[in-house]
Amino acid sequence: MHYAIPISQRLKKLIRSLHQRQHRDQNFLFIAEGEKLCEELLKSTFIPELIVTRDSSSQSIIELTDKFHERGVPIYSAPKHQFDQMTDAKSPQSIFAVVNKKESEIEANKPFIALDGLQDPGNVGTIIRTAEWFGFDQVIVGGGSADYYGPKAVRASMGSIFFSKLKYVDDLASYLDENFSDIEKIGASLGSDNQLISFKPKSKEFGLVFGSESKGISAEVMEKVDSQFEIKGIGKTESLNVSIAVGISLYYFTNMNS
Repeated sequence: MHYAIPISQRLKKLIRSLHQRQHRDQNFLFIAEGEKLCEELLKSTFIPELIVTRDSSSQSIIELTDKFHERGVPIYSAPKHQFDQMTDAKSPQSIFAVVNKKESEIEANKPFIALDGLQDPGNVGTIIRTAEWFGFDQVIVGGGSADYYGPKAVRASMGSIFFSKLKYVDDLASYLDENFSDIEKIGASLGSDNQLISFKPKSKEFGLVFGSESKGISAEVMEKVDSQFEIKGIGKTESLNVSIAVGISLYYFTNMNS
């Protein structure tokens, strides 16, 4: 890669700062780590700011980097010890992208997934991936939740973050009330008398609301929910991982009429 530029100290400092939410917000940038994410980035409308590769990368990484270079994206290189300092993954691959964040336009009164107070970035990213798989491309993330542009959430999304409509809102209850008053808002709740296996939405289009495993949906958001369901278990564990619960729910709702 004769076109690769040795990375500067200033740029390394900027990239490391993007591991923190406040700096991602200030710079309107985030990091997408690994070959798979960079391949998905190429297919998307997101704009990469730059690419960083590790010295002595594999042939597949070189070929991927060539594609970014052909699009005019600056390519930087770093020795292994410096490259590893800039990444979040424990076993980083040999490439990552610094990407410009993008504001999504959420369509009012259309199907959505809403997350209320989910603090685990891995769960947030996995839910975005799962929702996109089942055709729910609108994900609204409420206050107190992990940043979907954080490195762990981006990795967990496996590229679905590039093809979903995502929005962070401080006041989820008010946002749902103002933008989704005409469709049914369905909440997943451990205390519901309605079991998922027999639950039927009132209309074809609806939104699903999920809370954290420890606290569930907040009282403020629950006031805006029209109906509830519970995923009944038979084991002794107190709660189901929320990303698993989303997957079960979406499988049920997308296949209930088949």
